[in-house]
Amino acid sequence: MNAREFLAPLAAIDGQDQKLRSLAGLHAADSLACLIAGAQTLEGRALTAFYRSDGVPEPFAAAAAAAAVIRFTEWDDIHVPSCVTPGAVAVPAALAFAADEASFSAAMASGYAIGTALGEAIGGVSALPETWPGLFAAPAIAAIATSTALGLAPEIKAQALVLALAGSSGRHGRPSGTPSARWLVIGEATLKGIRAAFAARAGFKGDLDLLSPGWLRAQSGAAGEWQLPRPDAIRSVGLKPVVAARQGMNAIEAFRRLIAAGMEPGAIEEIRVSLPPAAVAVVSRPLNLEDRLSTIAHLGLQLGIAAFEPERLSDVGRALPFGPDARSLAERVVIVADEALCEGAGWPAKVAVRIGAEWVEQACPSIPGEDGDESRAREFLGRKFVSIRDVDPKAERVFEALLAMETGAVRRASEMLYQALAIQGTRGNATRPNGSSVRETIDNVKRRSGRETREERQ
Repeated sequence: MNAREFLAPLAAIDGQDQKLRSLAGLHAADSLACLIAGAQTLEGRALTAFYRSDGVPEPFAAAAAAAAVIRFTEWDDIHVPSCVTPGAVAVPAALAFAADEASFSAAMASGYAIGTALGEAIGGVSALPETWPGLFAAPAIAAIATSTALGLAPEIKAQALVLALAGSSGRHGRPSGTPSARWLVIGEATLKGIRAAFAARAGFKGDLDLLSPGWLRAQSGAAGEWQLPRPDAIRSVGLKPVVAARQGMNAIEAFRRLIAAGMEPGAIEEIRVSLPPAAVAVVSRPLNLEDRLSTIAHLGLQLGIAAFEPERLSDVGRALPFGPDARSLAERVVIVADEALCEGAGWPAKVAVRIGAEWVEQACPSIPGEDGDESRAREFLGRKFVSIRDVDPKAERVFEALLAMETGAVRRASEMLYQALAIQGTRGNATRPNGSSVRETIDNVKRRSGRETREERQ
């Protein structure tokens, strides 16, 4: 597919549209909340220290660092059909380069549209684990969000797109150690996309016929047909109410409703969770309590946390051990595949809990945002704000300004992004440590996390 044709639907995006602006503000506030939470962790600090080191100009470094930290949290928004997390990339790029609320909203919508279209084209969750849809789409999201924020012409945007995607595969292997390159590659993909936008503006040309069927199939064996991006794609991107793998999110929400209705966690003898087959493999792998991602993805442990340590559902860093009650309940969770649930678009779940001889069931078909209910999405976002430690009152006012998309909200949100990363001052005014400081930060992360790989310990 020619890049010009692929981008043509984006011409319908109007940054003045009030509904679009409202959604842009909602998702920006959500991503910034994730950034604040992630920047407080040891690995988040290592990522920001790396991007504060010499060699990366501002505001490129701020956008790349923010993308890496937001994605690291596993709390950022996600589009289920594409398995792409567009906010982690689109929000930092749009905040770094948009001049006002209209250009910011258009940049957000354009980035979300491109990212979700690319993720669906390569097969969404079916592309995993060989191809990571979010990583594959990240350079394109950054390139289009940046070029839209800068007000570049459609022809230049098309060049930015193919420059960003040239050489991209979405394959990252299985990065090990702490800090992990799993998150760094998102920052680097974001940086590549931003640079592609600036290169296109400077006159560099790519292959506008890059996006061929053969090229698409080469990225993933699960790839399908090219789908044109939907200008309103941001409407179908849902928020994550807790830090967890999205495949198990509906089950966690269903279980939380049972607990909220008065179910006594200590009396639970068995939990049976039914999920779409595609979601089962991600959330039912053996639990490794020394692996942060394992504690986030493992659905049994997440239900144990929800029952006995609910405040830790928003624990991004996972540095402290979980209690015996949560771990014990995790062992009593059975996860089964249910073909009937494939009809739902958002990995719907059914949870059945046994207390004595009685079974109690609860279903959760969708997550706020994916069902079009913006009011519920805002409610979930409010809970996220409350759960984050040490949020500055000024940050709360920035969130409110974004949710209302007040004049000046984008400027204030951009400043907050820099502050969260300790890349402070104005855009382009950063105090950066030297390389030895970066190395020292990373060494501290390893020592304090206790999560060195076996090879590193030897």
